[in-house]
Amino acid sequence: MADIPNRDEQILGMIDQFVEVANRLKDEGNNTDLVNAAFMLASGTYATYLAAGNEGYLKEDGVRKVAGAYKHNLELLQGLKKAQYDPDGKS
Repeated sequence: MADIPNRDEQILGMIDQFVEVANRLKDEGNNTDLVNAAFMLASGTYATYLAAGNEGYLKEDGVRKVAGAYKHNLELLQGLKKAQYDPDGKS
């Protein structure tokens, strides 16, 4: 029986799929700033849906919570990138 991927493996696989879509949109001639903005807004749309449903919106506290989650995940990503590109901490 095949092993079920753990949460981190599932997330990494999804990240790869999102990046593939972003690269396809870029390759279709879309400006990378527009692609990035669209992905960020799509993510915000989904985060809002999870918190408030299709007919709701985030109040100020909800916006702060979602922004905090983005900040946390971005910091985790940068830590991984630093370990990958500067494993000895020389720069």
